[in-house]
Amino acid sequence: MKLSHGAVLAALLVLSACASGPPATYDLFLPSQAGPLKPMDSSMVVAEPLASRSVDTDRIIVRGADGAVSYIPGAQWSDRAPTLLQTRLIRAIEDKGYSVAREGAGVLGDRILASDISAFNLVPGSPFKVQLALTMRLIDAREGRILASQSFYAEAEVASAEGSDVASGFDKVMTTLLPNIAQWALAHH
Repeated sequence: MKLSHGAVLAALLVLSACASGPPATYDLFLPSQAGPLKPMDSSMVVAEPLASRSVDTDRIIVRGADGAVSYIPGAQWSDRAPTLLQTRLIRAIEDKGYSVAREGAGVLGDRILASDISAFNLVPGSPFKVQLALTMRLIDAREGRILASQSFYAEAEVASAEGSDVASGFDKVMTTLLPNIAQWALAHH
């Protein structure tokens, strides 16, 4: 049976309509503690983490063993990865009972909590793993010098490369890693 050019085009349009649609969108969950926040002796602002172009996106990254970068089809974060991490870093410090501000919110901080994202991705394999690696720097804004710096890394196994499993894996990683970063920042503040 030979199909006309129009029939083939119509079939392709129907198939593409079925496959397309808005991607599933995931956010990172970090439960927040309720209560009053204490101001610090010297104010701290949390800068948006710096990231490579492949990470500075709302797409969920897959990084192969050879360094090749791809993205999970049909899945995305609710915001760019650096913005998600900045928000979660702020919340982690607030959960320790202290008030901090987002850089650019009009607060001139005495200290800046700056960071670089070196991993925020899924690693394919058996098992699949998510990885999060951050290099943190506490900077004296008045003197322009680094007061302390440390690298942090965490990973978690995930059941599959589906967006929901990957998001759940990152929730596990952040539940472990971000309170440690907050404690480190407060101890060196």
